[in-house]
Amino acid sequence: MRASVHLGVAALVSLFVLGLAACSSDDNPAPAGTGGATGGSAGAAGSQAGSGGIAGSGGAAGTGGVAGAAGSQAGTGGGGAAGSAGSAGAAAGEFVTAVKGTLKSDVATSKTTHDAIAQGGETQAKAAGDLAHVPMLGTTHLGTTKDEFFAFDKWNNYDNMVAFYQDPQFQAAFGALFATPPLVESFVRSDLYSWGDLDSGKGATRYFIYVRGKLKGPTPADAKAAHDAVAKGGEAQVKAAGDVAHVPFVGKQDPLEFLNFDIWTSDAAIDAVYTDPNFQAAFGALFETPPTVAVYATSDWYSW
Repeated sequence: MRASVHLGVAALVSLFVLGLAACSSDDNPAPAGTGGATGGSAGAAGSQAGSGGIAGSGGAAGTGGVAGAAGSQAGTGGGGAAGSAGSAGAAAGEFVTAVKGTLKSDVATSKTTHDAIAQGGETQAKAAGDLAHVPMLGTTHLGTTKDEFFAFDKWNNYDNMVAFYQDPQFQAAFGALFATPPLVESFVRSDLYSWGDLDSGKGATRYFIYVRGKLKGPTPADAKAAHDAVAKGGEAQVKAAGDVAHVPFVGKQDPLEFLNFDIWTSDAAIDAVYTDPNFQAAFGALFETPPTVAVYATSDWYSW
């Protein structure tokens, strides 16, 4: 199967070149989608691509977690424990690769480049198991860098996903989007407490609260117990504020490496919830060090 992935990426690169040429000679940019994507995977340029399901860097300073306030505001994101994450994710057959980086050009130019690449590689990526490509841009909530690129691709085949992002030709093609190589990390769906799914709230602008960090544990079972208690305790309150999904993922090799998306249909209450001192204390306790927390909004970039 891996050989077919490499053939698809080679075709993607050829289409990438043709797509860019077409865009440079056309007054109209490539058609906009509802949220998404660079050639099968979220524009993964360059060197860090394809960390093979291991959740890459362990989360930098943030505000402490994902939705939920100490006991009452929903535990989303920030905590979580990866229980038997690797096996749970494999059983569910849901895997994601997340790409985060600084765009090389202005937003309009970057969109044209991205959309040409995404449309050119969509067929090959889907054939390898890429079910969805959702590109977003940074908001200004919680200290997020405005217009920072973030995207995730959802896959049903972990090995194909990793091979796709590690392919040198793919990395070279997508490097055109970024000022420096982006952070590219792969994860498996976990058995941590959750609600909703990655499609929740579709049809309008959605706000993804990205939380990335390493859970304390010391074991995955301990981390799961702590995460689930906070998440269940705050679920009703954050749902009332606009949180429609809490979707945790973990590293395949290290299930204490944690990535979570909380999806909101309104950004009106995000800052109030995530800066609440009780919330920060409850979720901060789940991590070895403060996690990275950022807020991205879905875009009209090409997606599937």
